Amino acid sequence: MVDNESHGGFTSDGIEALRLVALRTWSRNLTAWLYVPVGIMIILLACFGIDSLIGVSSVSFPASVACLILLFIGLVLCDLAVGDRKTRAVVKVIDIPAGFALRYLNIFFTPSFILLPLSPPIGGVEVAKIIAVFLIGFVVVMAATAYFVRGLQLLLGSSKRAITARAEEMGDESDGIPLTDVTPGRNNSEGTIPTSGTSTPRFMDDSTNDLIAPQRAQDPSLIRGTGGPPEDNITPPAATRQNPLLQTPLPLTRPQRWAAFINSNVDRFTYLILFLFVGLPIYYGTGYAIPAQLTLTTIAYFTALALPPTWKRVFHPVLVSAAITVLGVYILGAIKGDSLSTSLHSFKTGTSYLDLWHGKKNLKAPGAGDILVSILDAGIVALALPMFAYRQELKRHFFAIVIPNVSVSIGSLFGYPAVCYAIGISAERSLAFAARSLTLALATPAVENLKGDVNTIAALAIMSGILGALVGTQMLDWMRIPEDDYVTRGVTLGGSSSAIATAVLLQSDPRAAALSSLSMSLFGIITLALTSVPAIVKAVDSLVGL
Repeated sequence: MVDNESHGGFTSDGIEALRLVALRTWSRNLTAWLYVPVGIMIILLACFGIDSLIGVSSVSFPASVACLILLFIGLVLCDLAVGDRKTRAVVKVIDIPAGFALRYLNIFFTPSFILLPLSPPIGGVEVAKIIAVFLIGFVVVMAATAYFVRGLQLLLGSSKRAITARAEEMGDESDGIPLTDVTPGRNNSEGTIPTSGTSTPRFMDDSTNDLIAPQRAQDPSLIRGTGGPPEDNITPPAATRQNPLLQTPLPLTRPQRWAAFINSNVDRFTYLILFLFVGLPIYYGTGYAIPAQLTLTTIAYFTALALPPTWKRVFHPVLVSAAITVLGVYILGAIKGDSLSTSLHSFKTGTSYLDLWHGKKNLKAPGAGDILVSILDAGIVALALPMFAYRQELKRHFFAIVIPNVSVSIGSLFGYPAVCYAIGISAERSLAFAARSLTLALATPAVENLKGDVNTIAALAIMSGILGALVGTQMLDWMRIPEDDYVTRGVTLGGSSSAIATAVLLQSDPRAAALSSLSMSLFGIITLALTSVPAIVKAVDSLVGL
């Protein structure tokens, strides 16, 4: 009897918890499962339209980056035409899908790492050369960028303006330490005015009295910082009785505790249920891998995000989630009797949404990796929103941002491949180094334009970000870049270590993070634009014997 009542209690509490979760998350779920997919589809349709227009011309340029530029220009023109308030309303609508794409941008990078086991074997000597070029190049490029930006600021006089702006941002702050403030009390006469910075009150002038009234001795209990009694002793008992009693909140009921737990993990539970009850039956019943592999990749990414923040600086979520996914894909395939190579080939078949919508024939069915890479285009377009948000910073520090980014982009594009190929690194991997400093969202299409190794640039871009997050600020300190020079710090870290270093700056210096985001985006766009010019691509390829 007791067991039946206990079982019934658990069941009713579980139903109540699910009801509470449904009430609290229905709006969020509507956005996540309806508005966001529709918005992502609209962005991809825009990319498809732009890609069709580009296909008419002889220019090779990624449609996603073209949409990024057009969206940024469109928002700026909208702000000028209809004003800030209406433009913010437009941005709020665009942010529904774009914000999702930006929040989960890292998961769209994972296919490049998941497919690393399919890469051609590489010798130990070449690995050592790649590591050497990476480390030396990181230090050289970062130092050159930092001193270039710093020199431009000193030359243009913008460094002092930046410091002034920083001071205005901090506001007026007093250096005085109020150790001797007087605490006003009932013993103070009406003619006294307590003042800060002195333990002796100031008296009102009495024009009818020729003599200055003697100062009244102060009650020691009203003086702080002079060794008087603790202030806790000066409160009269009556005042204590008048203070409202603090009431301890009622403890949560069991359904409320369960609902809170489910609500905080609703995404993980959703994808786990889809994986177990949708993905696996379809995979083992029909052989179609997308539902199982896509939900597995998502669960792996959520698992990687659960790591402590200090761990994530070294064990980046992209690396951890890719490793978990490779292991999971291997296990799922082994149960079915497939090899790792077969399972990974089904994970990404190379069929993009553009191929499907252009009506190309004899295409393989897209895999989970193809879905993620397709949504990455929406993430690239979404980068227009932070650029628009920081447009005033771009205008204010235009030359300090643009000139170094153009210079470093050209130098990397022609310098890295030549050096790498000269010391014996393969041509495809040498070309991948040209986009070493870019955020992976823009580095991947840039390397594809150069016909370089996409897997190599995936590793280089992520490691650049991790290294910048670990030692970037310390390196700037060693270079004697002032801490209040947020322009140099932001532009340097954004151009050298992209999004990962930008995330670190968000915690320590938001204004530097804003410039880092701008630098990261502009650097990628400039490099991608250069690699879209056939003459430049041919010149770079000639450096590696292609």
